[in-house]
Amino acid sequence: MRVADLMTSQLRCLRETDSLAEAMAVMQELFIRHIPVVDDEGQLVGLVTQRDLLSLEHKKEPVTPLRDVMRTGLVTVTPDTALRTAAETMIYNKFGCLPVVDGGELVGIITETDFLKLAIFPIAPKRGE
Repeated sequence: MRVADLMTSQLRCLRETDSLAEAMAVMQELFIRHIPVVDDEGQLVGLVTQRDLLSLEHKKEPVTPLRDVMRTGLVTVTPDTALRTAAETMIYNKFGCLPVVDGGELVGIITETDFLKLAIFPIAPKRGE
């Protein structure tokens, strides 16, 4: 199996100029813990996590732009990356997610929850595989 078989491709992204308050609102509304941050061209430039926001809640103003607090220098995978490789990367680095990039474009995200879903609801192999 590959990352493309498990990743979430319907993403809610924010921009570098969006605020901490907006990120918190999106996370609460959609029940998610990771939000990719993109620039004006839609290119991945960072990531904001629920853990990051909780640690900053009393240290930063709610209007603080995400560019000031987002994680950068991200490790990414491609849709063709083996699931085992993605899982090992997440485990060894203690990442909760990996952005999925294809040709420089953000196409999805794979999270710990995706792997838990796979353990509970295995994906049946396609015919011919």
